[in-house]
Amino acid sequence: MAGMSPRLAALGLTCLAAALALAPTPARACGGFFCDSVNGIPTPVDQTGENILFVVDRAAGTVEAHIQIQYTGDPQKFAWIIPVTAVPDFSIGSEALFTNLLASTAPLYAFTQTRDCADDDKRQIGCSSADAGALEDGGNSTAALTGPGDESDSGGPQVIKREVVGAFEIVVLQGGTAAELTDWLDSYGYYQDPDAAPIVAKYLEEGYYFAAAKLLHGAGVDEIQPLVMTYAGDEPCVPLRLTRIAATEDMGVRVFALADARTVPSNYRHVELNDVRLDWSSSADNYKAVVALAIDTPPSDGQGFITEYAGPSALVDRTNIHNTLWDPAAFNTLPVVDVVDTLTQQNLMYCNGEFDGGCSFLHPRLLPLLRTYVPAPPEVDEDTFWACLSCYEQQIDVDAWSGEAFARDFAERIVDPGKHAVDLLDRWPYLSRLLTVISPSEMTVDPEFIVNDDLPEVASPTRIATQSTPCEGSNRMDLPDGHGVLMTPDGNWPTFAEDMPYAARIEQMTPSGAPQELAEFEQAIDDLLQISNNRYSYDNGRGLGCSVRPSSWLNAGALAVILVFGWRGRRRRPR
Repeated sequence: MAGMSPRLAALGLTCLAAALALAPTPARACGGFFCDSVNGIPTPVDQTGENILFVVDRAAGTVEAHIQIQYTGDPQKFAWIIPVTAVPDFSIGSEALFTNLLASTAPLYAFTQTRDCADDDKRQIGCSSADAGALEDGGNSTAALTGPGDESDSGGPQVIKREVVGAFEIVVLQGGTAAELTDWLDSYGYYQDPDAAPIVAKYLEEGYYFAAAKLLHGAGVDEIQPLVMTYAGDEPCVPLRLTRIAATEDMGVRVFALADARTVPSNYRHVELNDVRLDWSSSADNYKAVVALAIDTPPSDGQGFITEYAGPSALVDRTNIHNTLWDPAAFNTLPVVDVVDTLTQQNLMYCNGEFDGGCSFLHPRLLPLLRTYVPAPPEVDEDTFWACLSCYEQQIDVDAWSGEAFARDFAERIVDPGKHAVDLLDRWPYLSRLLTVISPSEMTVDPEFIVNDDLPEVASPTRIATQSTPCEGSNRMDLPDGHGVLMTPDGNWPTFAEDMPYAARIEQMTPSGAPQELAEFEQAIDDLLQISNNRYSYDNGRGLGCSVRPSSWLNAGALAVILVFGWRGRRRRPR
């Protein structure tokens, strides 16, 4: 999500936020992420998706919220604002953890294909074929800030906490009116959307503090990392009331949760998809639209989540999150000319040859550190410079280098977040991945989550169907849920009647025990599928196959499609 689509690039300023809401007792945080105007005209933040990880420790009574923040634009116009009922602790999170969470648990819709065909002797034999395809997922100065505990002469907001965390400067404010809070934020370079004022006022009436983060003066957007907030509570919540100011239609929100059991929504509905609605023949490329329409189905009414995975956290790949070779102490007294060699020995980067450039960085935060502490001379290409520091020893900016400062930032931004992320995956045995697709008009309630010990796992994210292609007769796709779908004569997925449900069932989750079923659509699905199959049943009376070998599917390739979201999906149907 680092790049911009042509449409977003045309806006001149693109932001993608992750904000969250925390537990109602004793602490909650719900937030939004805003950008400055373009040419004096307020520009909505383009949020194509949010990824949030909660670590729920019920024994300790704490929640640790990891918020992935995506932003493209002027670093001096970055601001992240979130209301909180208590003052949380802040730290830096691991981008690699989010990368691996997304990749390891992404739904895969695959099928094996069996085909009957004749050899030259006209004997029927079993044969198989497969194709494969994939979609791509899914000037801030600190000197003038009011000190902690100081209060403005106007009686406006009071600064309760101020700290630097990674490349962020963070303050927590208390009190004042919505106008006074806005004025304070404007004065100190925390940009916000003026349309948020009524929502901010509501939070202030409810006694909330406000936490705000911006980039340190001189920091670039490539230094943005996930933020971690730790607070007392056991029911995390995602902030959508304030987020809706900057959200787009049909925005995807993914919630990951590490705990000792399965995590589910408590005040939003839980929805199961009707797999028949997914186009298995075309890489399930209508996945997002089906999710959106399933969540729109009453009584979910636009406020629901599906579970994409719930099971062992051991599924998540640990690669590149942390490496025991990473050693900040090695840089404390290191001569600057040896920095790249030491980073190479620690398996964090490598460069090809002395003069042909081509340095590769195995951690996203390493390049910003090198640009800060070992900047290339203006006349020398960065890769060429770093590939042979000894060749340019006389041109190295020795004033920029500080071994102790480099070691400190290296530990805070790379080593510590990575080690903590692996520790979390090792400690917590259960991972849940939930998804909603929601529009601003539906963001009227902040979704909250609970851990339920009694719920079953949701199987591996890999789902495999079997397509039978007979010598004569109907092509058929047998889905893992037991439904068999007859394809059109040209091999396409059928178009169903409008009243074919998008959801298989809608439930209300509870803190313990089985969910309460609110709506179930299995009979309607079966009846409408039968009508569709009758349209495309062009079987010649000999059955679907001509001596298909029962084991032929075992020899077939799998069409595996990783579903990730380029949130440019089509609009949902009107309600």
